[in-house]
Amino acid sequence: MGEILILLLIFSAIWYWWDTQQCNEVALQVCRQKCSAANFQLLDATVTRERSWLRRGNGGAVQICRLYSFEYDSGAPSGFIYSQPEPRSEFGEREQGYIVLIGKQVVETHLGSKGI
Repeated sequence: MGEILILLLIFSAIWYWWDTQQCNEVALQVCRQKCSAANFQLLDATVTRERSWLRRGNGGAVQICRLYSFEYDSGAPSGFIYSQPEPRSEFGEREQGYIVLIGKQVVETHLGSKGI
């Protein structure tokens, strides 16, 4: 009985790691799309998982919610117009956005104070 419990725990840990990696990829892809559509530059080409929690999905099943943060450059600080696309990071400031996933479905995305 003890061996089955250990195997179940190992399997659960591997599944959680694999599922988290897939969600990271989904979050990164959506962040790239949102930043590109808004003509922003995704910085560091990464998302960071801030927290995870359990929540009931639409069908009533318990699913894992994940909150990811990312940084982007909107191009220029407020009050300053910079028309050339490069180099953005020398003139702009790092701004923070976030994305929320329930399972592998994106339910919320925010770029700064604007929900985009």
